[in-house]
Amino acid sequence: MPHIDAVLPLYPDLATRQTLLELAVAQTRTDLADMRRAIDAGDHASARQQVHRAKGTASFLGRGEHEIQAFDLLADALRAQDMTRIGPAFMAVEAALRELEAMLLTRLNQLPGTVQAAGHGHINGLRHEKSPP
Repeated sequence: MPHIDAVLPLYPDLATRQTLLELAVAQTRTDLADMRRAIDAGDHASARQQVHRAKGTASFLGRGEHEIQAFDLLADALRAQDMTRIGPAFMAVEAALRELEAMLLTRLNQLPGTVQAAGHGHINGLRHEKSPP
């Protein structure tokens, strides 16, 4: 069971649950974008900090051990400044964060009174973005 499913019942108010999920989606997206920017800029120290933050978010919200290991592999590659490992490790972390985002959006869509704009992939202002191929 994802950790988010254990956390949500602590918030009996639907508006608070919705806010929690929306913030989690936004944080996941921010973590991924910040990590990508730091890696693209060659700022490995900053990228490691972003990886650590994203790992904490992903772990709290319910990513499994396999997905969490991807964050460690990326942090190790960044620490070693090993460009041959950074790319593949980042792709694994990106996949884990995209899966987390999809899970959060699913939970958000399941809340009573939460509507998804037909055919637009929007949930209360959050746009479900698919990973590029």
